[in-house]
Amino acid sequence: MPFRSRALLCASILSVPALAVGACGSNPATKSATDTASGLTVSVAGDQVTLKRSAKSTAGTGATAGQVACSDDYNKLLTATAQPAPTQSWYAATLITWPAANKSTTARLSHKLKGDPDLCIAQTSDASTQAIVYFSAKAKAGVKKLQSNTARQQQAAQAPAALKAAAKAAVTALSAGKFPAAATLVKTLGAQGLIVGQAAAMSAVTQAGTIYVLTTQTHANKVTLAIKDSKGTINTATQGTKGSPKLATRKS
Repeated sequence: MPFRSRALLCASILSVPALAVGACGSNPATKSATDTASGLTVSVAGDQVTLKRSAKSTAGTGATAGQVACSDDYNKLLTATAQPAPTQSWYAATLITWPAANKSTTARLSHKLKGDPDLCIAQTSDASTQAIVYFSAKAKAGVKKLQSNTARQQQAAQAPAALKAAAKAAVTALSAGKFPAAATLVKTLGAQGLIVGQAAAMSAVTQAGTIYVLTTQTHANKVTLAIKDSKGTINTATQGTKGSPKLATRKS
């Protein structure tokens, strides 16, 4: 999807040069976090990183190549405009051998982070498995907020395209030829990576970049969407159960 917030938390962020894989001793300052969905636990102790899979983990295949990148400043990571270099003080990365289920492997990071890690991204080299492991609820919430803000800015800059994408997604939600309730449409569009809300009237379309489902103008056979673009103009799209959406603009 063109409006999904994912640009910097993806495979490219893990494109690291070949780094030596080394052994790791015990360290009382080890910081660990787990991604329950993948069954992956990442532990960081100085310049050592350990990747462990749970016994039931189906994430990846043991003994294949993998990569791990960690950061102690998620804000810099998400707002970076280019691939971060492992020489950055806030970003460390390494190649690693992917562990088998219920096993762990350790590698030496490019350097020791100055602070405790906010997150680590672990991925198999073929990108078939990827997990973002957060070390605190604050970091996870901060990343989500930054991603939402970035996506909202993109939607505001590309308002007509964002509306067309939302209208297309709304059509996929048709059931027995009818659109679902506005609240359900908001969830459906949000699941497509769009930043969406709902409003009863056009006067409530206030946040630039958010696509609003207009509840008073959305019915079983019609959906009306609105978004304020980066210039303050409100763009609307009216989508029927068939055909393309009808686009229009109006001053806020």
